[in-house]
Order: sequence, then C-alpha cells, then structure tokens
Amino acid sequence: MNKIGRFLAIFAHPDDESYRAGGFLALLARKGAQVWVLCATRGEQGILNMDPEETGQVRQSEMECACRALGIEPPRFLDYQDGTLPQVNEEGAVGQVVRAIRKLRPQVLLTWPPSGVSGHPDHVAVSSWTEKAFQLAADSTAYPEHKEAAHAVDALYHIVVPRSLAETLKMPHLHTVPDEEVTLTLDVSTVWDAKMAAIRCHRSQIANSPILDTPEKQQHIFLGTEYFQKITVQTKKNL
Repeated sequence: MNKIGRFLAIFAHPDDESYRAGGFLALLARKGAQVWVLCATRGEQGILNMDPEETGQVRQSEMECACRALGIEPPRFLDYQDGTLPQVNEEGAVGQVVRAIRKLRPQVLLTWPPSGVSGHPDHVAVSSWTEKAFQLAADSTAYPEHKEAAHAVDALYHIVVPRSLAETLKMPHLHTVPDEEVTLTLDVSTVWDAKMAAIRCHRSQIANSPILDTPEKQQHIFLGTEYFQKITVQTKKNL
C-alpha cells in the first residue's frame, strides 16, 4: 500500500465509498496518493418523496463533502440513473470506465465484489464493468475511439466482508467470503474521525444506516477494520 501513488475506486452510488472503504481511501491520501472515486450514478432514487433530479443534486453535494472529509479528489460521475445499471448497455459502460482508467492512470482499482456485498443489482453491475475494464484498459485495440493511451493497472481489489464478521454482528443478509480469502485487512482507527465525518456527510442516508444507532463499540467492530480481496485475472497487455 505504501507504494500506491494513484488509486481509483469505482462505485454505484454516493455513500458506497465511505462505509466499507472510507478508511482505506483516507489512509492512501494521507500517504500522499492521489485518490479518485468514480460513481456511476448520483443516487437519484435515494430520498423518498423527492424529485430524482433534486435528489441527485443533494447526494452529489453529500459525496463532495465526503471526499473532502477523506482528503481525496472530488468525485467523478458517469451520469447513469440510480437503479438502472443492469439495464444499460454494458459495452458502453465498460468503455466509460476504460476511458477513466486511461485518463487517470491509476496503479490500483477498487470496487464491489461480484455479489455486491448486499446483492444490490447496481453494485453487481459496477463490479462487472470494473473487472472487464481492468482487463481491457491495457489493450490498445479495445475502445480505439478513446484518445487516451492504453494503460495497464497493476491490481484490482474487491471490498469484502469476512464470514466471521457477519456472524459476529448477526448480519446473515450480507454476501461474505471465507476469512482465509481476505487478502488485505486494514485497521482504520487512525483515520476513524475522517471516516465517520465522511459517513455523516451523507445526511440524507443516515436513517438507512442502522449501524449508526448501535453502541460505539459495535460501530468500531463493523467500521473500524476494512477487508479486501485482491483479484487475479488475465489482463490484455498493450501490443
């Protein structure tokens, strides 16, 4: 982690970045890395009884606040609509992610696992797009209409929840991985305040976050350590 200079996290909605990976992003930034979050939507369906366009504006502002709290770059958006990602043209979506990778030239990517952790269809779609883009960004024959030069990313990580943690917290609804499949475990206590500040930036979503109503000890168990799995796939090298 100490050698990462450029890092790109790719998610579906504002607040995806803060709960399960905010500490990782903040730690990287404090070590001098440039850290970006690319968000597929503005979470337009995330506030009840509010117009989707207005909701998107509110949630974009909240995400900008969260990125400031974590000390990372302002968020970037793909302009898809919340709740529609499984239906969009996948080739076009992957192309947009490839373009972002070639423009920002990160060494490492981070996204949801294929299960989306919660099973949310938007999370699942973004995970698929990111893995495909990870493989294609270095292939100069893929998406030649994008003028940015091909770029090989060194590594792809998925956010994961170890099975023992879900059992401890009695969260059987989460999609987990066996503990031994976790390849990176981070104690984020040194950036706890920044992570919690980022979470609180997402004011419109607080009511949907029951973990914040639990005792602080419980919050530290769920949020104070972050878990990731390094993914090994065959990448296509620039020819």
